[in-house]
Amino acid sequence: MILLKPTILILFLLSAPQLFAQSAATKKAVKRLDEILERNKPVAEVLLLGTFHFAGEKVDENTTPENLRINMLGDERQREIQRLVKRVSAFRPTKIAVEVSPTREKYYDSLYSEYKLGHKLAGKGIDTADETFQLGFRLAKMLGHEKIYPIDAQPFRFKLSPQDSVLTFEKFSSQRDTSYAYWQKKYDSEKRFQDTLKFRLPLNEYLQYLNAPQKRASSIGMWLITTKKGDNPHPIGADGFITRYFNRNVRIYSNVQRITNGKHERILVIYGATHMYLLNQIFTASPEYKVVDVMKYLN
Repeated sequence: MILLKPTILILFLLSAPQLFAQSAATKKAVKRLDEILERNKPVAEVLLLGTFHFAGEKVDENTTPENLRINMLGDERQREIQRLVKRVSAFRPTKIAVEVSPTREKYYDSLYSEYKLGHKLAGKGIDTADETFQLGFRLAKMLGHEKIYPIDAQPFRFKLSPQDSVLTFEKFSSQRDTSYAYWQKKYDSEKRFQDTLKFRLPLNEYLQYLNAPQKRASSIGMWLITTKKGDNPHPIGADGFITRYFNRNVRIYSNVQRITNGKHERILVIYGATHMYLLNQIFTASPEYKVVDVMKYLN
């Protein structure tokens, strides 16, 4: 048992009510912040469903070993997709947004029109195993939607000044980061583990894994290892891929903003799971949206 000196004990007792008062004041301030930003009022809801690319090797940058590849057009996988679509339909989305460039909107409108009429899409230059068709088109038709909404975006393009490219990048061209090789092996192991899960687990369980908070965060972890290049006055490693990746996700979010027409909207975003960590952070911070827990529709 620890005994406090009388003077220390008296000071502690005198300060304790103040500490609790500060806590109450903080809670009151946070409540007032919610009132100012009208967080108690209805806003548009968004459901972020992170997926893998159903078309597999034709889309994914990382190749999957041949013995672990899956056929999403097979009978069992089709039954799993049907069950997933039924679960997600309970969200009652007013719009379905997909990982397709808005520049192809008219083309996908025409494909969806044919799909609604029951026409076969095979042979039209697209892969019908893709999640846009297997999830997006199927669910939109079930709910009677007129169209789906392409929201993909590429990052901004920037050009470094001659001073940056010559004096800065060349200065650190020989800099090596031994920790990258270490973490690369770890993420390679994680990729092999993920391929095994994708092959062995039912679709909804694998999507539970992809949408788990820990997995969402790990999806960009490898790129955060690459930012060490440079020095404190010249943190050039932060100016590479990861900056463009952050920007791409902000652009994706802005595309969703432009298809949102009011607080009644319930928007389902079907997108590659590697984007979901940043998209979740952005939509959660936005005063215009409420993020709905996707696990409710994957269990």
